[in-house]
Amino acid sequence: MSGKYNAKNLGIKRIMQEAKELSEENAYEYCAQPLEDNLFEWHFTIRGPEDTEFAEGRYHGRILLPSEYPFKPPEIMFLTPNGRFELHKKICLSVTDFHPEFWQPAWGIRTILLAVIAFFPTHAKGAIGGLDYPPEERARLARESIKWVCPDCHMHVKDALPALKVEGAKVKHEDMPNFSLNYKTTKEAISESSGGSNLNPSSQDKKLRDNAGHHTTSNHTLSQGASSQNSDSTWIGALVGILIPFLALFIYNTMSS
Repeated sequence: MSGKYNAKNLGIKRIMQEAKELSEENAYEYCAQPLEDNLFEWHFTIRGPEDTEFAEGRYHGRILLPSEYPFKPPEIMFLTPNGRFELHKKICLSVTDFHPEFWQPAWGIRTILLAVIAFFPTHAKGAIGGLDYPPEERARLARESIKWVCPDCHMHVKDALPALKVEGAKVKHEDMPNFSLNYKTTKEAISESSGGSNLNPSSQDKKLRDNAGHHTTSNHTLSQGASSQNSDSTWIGALVGILIPFLALFIYNTMSS
């Protein structure tokens, strides 16, 4: 019991430290803070990445930290319509609780927000909580998002972020982790939760190692010639997995410059 108590105290200390740092940053592309009555629930607002259909958007969402934070990853869900992620539903990314095998305790709220921004321009490809709306619809939702007000924390997103980049803002620059496009489809999640997988533990470990660094493919029924298509998909996924860290760094450096 004392061990769990000490771990939670460590988590609270870490949360308060992160809240202080983020409040002092006045970052142009993101902001986040915990609720007054619950330190383990954060609300965030992010700016859509430049040169994309999301550029005019201001997107609000929730980060739900586990009591074991920072040793276990959070849940993330969006509240503002955006055309990339479903609303009020946990989204599946490498930095969420869908992939605890990739989580690192050194990551924090800032890392999570930068990751989410970097993932916005990517394709959902059937991932849990993902959407692939047409670009014109996403652009329309981006323009509409400025009017959005959170019913829980009452944040008006148009006031959440600076209108202009602030000279001398105390933004902490950090090396982006090697994010990868590791998604789980709804079918895969149902199979795991029901214990339907026929892989033994050693095979499961091998599958995780094989999938690290590239997009996991869906288990949909394949038509004739599927083996070559699957090979192409794996190759493309691996290439995307390699490129995504550079995409994240490019977006972050562009928005911070």
